[in-house]
Amino acid sequence: MESALPAAGFLYWVGAGTVAYLALRISYSLFTALRVWGMGNEAGVGPGLGEWAVVTGSTDGIGKSYAEELAKHGMKVVLISRSQDKLDQVSSEISNYA
Repeated sequence: MESALPAAGFLYWVGAGTVAYLALRISYSLFTALRVWGMGNEAGVGPGLGEWAVVTGSTDGIGKSYAEELAKHGMKVVLISRSQDKLDQVSSEISNYA
């Protein structure tokens, strides 16, 4: 009967360590979510990340929006697309932001 006691103590500490680890992970995730929600993520975009940005699919939808926002934040943008006509149009629109 006494031989089961050391194993029970070990399992207790394994369980306590697991609970502490999960509590810290959840707390960190909540803190990160609140920080992004409260302060926004404007600092994550702009020349602080580098001087250039490459945007694929930049003539429509999300790619075009990314290219416009990056140009508004002062980054030099390389546009990649399949259609040369659309690419020229978006390029002229974005050059107005610089």
